[in-house]
Amino acid sequence: MNISGCTAIITGASSGIGAATARALAAKGARVVLIARDQQRLEAVASAIQQSNGQVQIYPADLSDAAAVAAVASTILDGVGAPNILINNAGAGRWLSVLETSAKDVEEMMAVPYFAAFNLTRELLPAMKRRGSGCIVNVTSVASRLTWPGATAYIAARRAMDGFDQGLRLELAGSGIRVMLAMFGSIETAYWANNPGSRERLPRITSLTPTLTEEQVAAAIVSGIEANRRLVLKPSIFRFVLGLNALFPRTTERLMLWGWRPPV
Repeated sequence: MNISGCTAIITGASSGIGAATARALAAKGARVVLIARDQQRLEAVASAIQQSNGQVQIYPADLSDAAAVAAVASTILDGVGAPNILINNAGAGRWLSVLETSAKDVEEMMAVPYFAAFNLTRELLPAMKRRGSGCIVNVTSVASRLTWPGATAYIAARRAMDGFDQGLRLELAGSGIRVMLAMFGSIETAYWANNPGSRERLPRITSLTPTLTEEQVAAAIVSGIEANRRLVLKPSIFRFVLGLNALFPRTTERLMLWGWRPPV
């Protein structure tokens, strides 16, 4: 897919992976449309893109609210039309065990990323289908296909993203709209500072895998879009880990439990 001249919507674009991906797409000549709750941070990201002669528009919205999703989607369609690229990147949620997780925590973790991605895609899809082309990218964690203790609700929300991605791909077969899952291991972002106690719950086995930068993740997403891939998985060692999990699930479980200490 040629990105130059495309309109690309990126959610969770006020910081981290979303902001880095917006910068990377704008540098390729895309007009980027940024959605996130924090207007001030969105403006800062947009300003940096404009200083590099990029085309950018911002739409502050709380994507955990279905009514807000419908409203911002309608505004975007009226303003810029159907996107060529939709990147469902917004995500949230602390790593908590079942007994540490409240009902409110579960609702919030499912609301973003899963409900946000589902609802925004549903609102934009009719216009994309009428045009008969496009790419929908669902950004998630290796938690979509791997499980470790101490982050059960977080993992369940990412599993929902994987199921959504696979179902959407089949529903859109023959429509001209491609669906790509972008799945990543540990990334050096502000997530860890914003969610204290989560880094300590990384499976010990991850110490053997590289930690990605936001820019590396953004480059992988952009490259995947250009190459019409259905899956982007980084670091590449996780291809081996997922294969091991498929063939020898008990071995993988033991690796995930290595060094685990239940919360007191």
